Amino acid sequence: MPLDWDDFRFVLALRRAGSLGAAARLLKCEQSTAGRRLAALEVELGVQLVTRTPEGVVLTDAGVAAAELAELMDRGVDELVRKVGGEDQRPEGVVKLATTDATAAFLMAGLVPLRELYPKLRVELVVSNTAHDLLRREADVALRLFRESSPTLIARKVGDLGWSLYATAAYIDRARVALGAEVGPDALAGQAVIGFGDAVARSPGATWLTAHSRPEDVVLRATSIAAVINAAKAGMGIAVAPCFSVRDTSLVRLTPAVVAHSEAFLVIPPDQRDVARVRIVMDAVTSLFEQERVMLSGN
Repeated sequence: MPLDWDDFRFVLALRRAGSLGAAARLLKCEQSTAGRRLAALEVELGVQLVTRTPEGVVLTDAGVAAAELAELMDRGVDELVRKVGGEDQRPEGVVKLATTDATAAFLMAGLVPLRELYPKLRVELVVSNTAHDLLRREADVALRLFRESSPTLIARKVGDLGWSLYATAAYIDRARVALGAEVGPDALAGQAVIGFGDAVARSPGATWLTAHSRPEDVVLRATSIAAVINAAKAGMGIAVAPCFSVRDTSLVRLTPAVVAHSEAFLVIPPDQRDVARVRIVMDAVTSLFEQERVMLSGN
């Protein structure tokens, strides 16, 4: 009996939604219907795709493989519809641009002219400090502050970012902070410093701070650059942050030195390479980084 390819949608929905009930809501059907279609696919394939646990219905290894196939099918159908309909060649539609909280405001201001040039094109910023899965279409293009390691994705370097040290004037007076152009390994000893947690703990600035501060001097750890900057604004201590992200006059740069560097990349999945609206957004971001090259470098 031939496979009903439509049943693969239910495997894909279960993977994306995480539970059978959520998958049913995603597909706008009853949970019993979703369960029945999954069972029918299992019969057709002759393999168990899901298993029931105390936490709910989860995919087996065979189910994960089926979901990955369904992902490819879904992406292929969408790509075919776009190409046949000519949508890929029109400068209109939605482009989901993934970025971090540190770069979101910079992009928001810099991409304003796109609205006038392309009134039918809309950029949606998808803000998170964890990398979005572009192959699962969580975004169309991503601005990342690290070099992409996946050979499947296409990356374009757009700039270099400098990091430096910041604190409020009140904290500087209270703690008698005095840093010169050279920041030695013990320069922050005894100072209150604001550290990083989770994914941002692997950033160049966080790595530098770990090497130049003592664990006992860390008064707070935050999981985003924006939160670290806000803690510094509150007078909690010294923060290391990308220079472009600190435009608030309540913070003082403690040294002319750039203590760490990041590279910025635009990353896309292969199927977005020839999509006109995606190219337009990428070119606009590239131009923005070039225009603000000196400011971004921190020099």
